Amino acid sequence: MTDDIPAVTSDEEFEEALTRLITIAHDNGVTVEGPWLCRNGDGSTSWEAIVVALDQTEED
Repeated sequence: MTDDIPAVTSDEEFEEALTRLITIAHDNGVTVEGPWLCRNGDGSTSWEAIVVALDQTEED
């Protein structure tokens, strides 16, 4: 699976990869809204990501 994950070396690449992942998950019926724990499992930093759907009338 790691072969499918692009190298992320900038904020722009991170946003692009995250947007792609969320879009693919949503398109496949995954409820992406809410808190997600992101644990490495190797004792290094863990995170919590919170996904919130935006009002469609809002601009970027």
